[in-house]
Amino acid sequence: MGRKVCLFLFILIMTAAMMMPATKAEAASSVRVSLPAFKVSLNGVNIENNFNQYPLIVYNDITYFPMTYYDSRFMGLETAWDSSTGLKIIKTGANWSYQKQESSIKNSIIYNARIAPFKITVNGKTIDNSKEQYPLLLFRNITYFPLTWRFAVEEFDWKYIFDQNNGLTVNSTDSTPSAVQVTLPIVTLKTGEKGAFTMAGDYFYYEGANGIIYQAPINDPANAKNVYKLPDSEHGFAYDFTSLKTENGKALLSYHTGGATMGSDHLIWLKDDGTSEVLDSGYSLIKTYENYTVRVEQRGPFFVDNLQIRKNGEKDYINIGNPDYSYGMYIHKYGENKSRRATSSKDLYLIDDEIYVLGYYGYFLENTNDETTGIYRVNINTNVQVRLCDNEVASFKIVNDIIYFADQNQHLYKLPLTGGTAELLVDKAVDSYEVLEGKLYYSLKDNNQLYVYGNEESVNPGGILKSLEVQNGYMIAIFDKLSESQYKLMIFNEDGKVLYKSIENVLLVRIDNGKVVFVKDN
Repeated sequence: MGRKVCLFLFILIMTAAMMMPATKAEAASSVRVSLPAFKVSLNGVNIENNFNQYPLIVYNDITYFPMTYYDSRFMGLETAWDSSTGLKIIKTGANWSYQKQESSIKNSIIYNARIAPFKITVNGKTIDNSKEQYPLLLFRNITYFPLTWRFAVEEFDWKYIFDQNNGLTVNSTDSTPSAVQVTLPIVTLKTGEKGAFTMAGDYFYYEGANGIIYQAPINDPANAKNVYKLPDSEHGFAYDFTSLKTENGKALLSYHTGGATMGSDHLIWLKDDGTSEVLDSGYSLIKTYENYTVRVEQRGPFFVDNLQIRKNGEKDYINIGNPDYSYGMYIHKYGENKSRRATSSKDLYLIDDEIYVLGYYGYFLENTNDETTGIYRVNINTNVQVRLCDNEVASFKIVNDIIYFADQNQHLYKLPLTGGTAELLVDKAVDSYEVLEGKLYYSLKDNNQLYVYGNEESVNPGGILKSLEVQNGYMIAIFDKLSESQYKLMIFNEDGKVLYKSIENVLLVRIDNGKVVFVKDN
């Protein structure tokens, strides 16, 4: 059973507007509408219409709802306007807090509205507004939506009742509103990309102008403070290769200084109190656990004897494993002359007293040209090392005592944590893959579509997968903004259910302590 959670969404954007084409609005057919003569409650909020800039209206005895940017999201919907494709409306799965847009002038009882003349789609279905008994309307240059059974219940899964005493009551969710919008001044780099960002504990961390890293309380994001200054670099790498991530509840900053060959990567722990601690410098993969820190030195293409461990609190690392092995790299043959090359790996696990890591035997020894990279288990107490399967392995992940891996052809397999014979899962070249509670999500190299193992249909047809990541019990899929798909962001829970989806372009998402932050790509 999946756990019941309440997600709070913080949407980081610079501007928010829902613009409609005024010229088309003026040419549309005119109809007579009125303000409701009865009470209206939406998600527990009693709607006041007299001094509301966008009040509810009634047409042909049907109540109409304003699809403003905030009102639509208050009811768990998203709207997007494009001059060529028209208006898109979808159900997202999350509700924003209510924000009334007040007017200083009291509304009249009777007004004229217009029938919306542009293209309209609802949850991907085209609506022929000219044939609708209750068409979408334009009022004050805002699209109004009819609260009919067909749309409110069948399309949006809302619950609504009407009686003479309480009027109209509509609820789009069984939970309280769970989204707010905040703005952070994340820098735009010279490349046009947004700067680094993450969320850890009670704080946002983001890259501002001039290489400044800021810490801002989630509950008071305007009260940001400078917690780190990226060093100036003649090569510019410190700014170009900066990233922020959250690992085991810690905000981690990484950046590069110097050239590509003689330079160095730096890993910094940004602490809650505003101080920082250098965790590592060099070319390495490092993972910190409760009692130990495991490190793989990755400087140079075929580094050997490069697996290290230290007890937390101690200063020095000790080497572990077989000194004739290269760890933490995928070493493989390529080209007509079968030369060997290496790709750094991010796959490293410490489970109980066992390290799981990629290993390659004897690059600098004779008669080892037929060796392949495999998954190895190294005991940190006895130094005993075991290869877990015969397959050549390019990457792997461990989830709930199961190892999922991609071979040299990028085909996907799984095998028990104890090792043995691998089971083939996907016999096509895979680009990205992640696993959440036994559900395998992957994209294919030939089309970059996202699939769930066992289903042949893409979960978001036309969506070009940009990133796939597991965060704190949720699967996050971000799709390229140029995709033809309906959704650009999807968040799945442990049961594989879509908890949230968005048609807005998204740069990145962070989930921590039941809070979801996504940065919009405006």
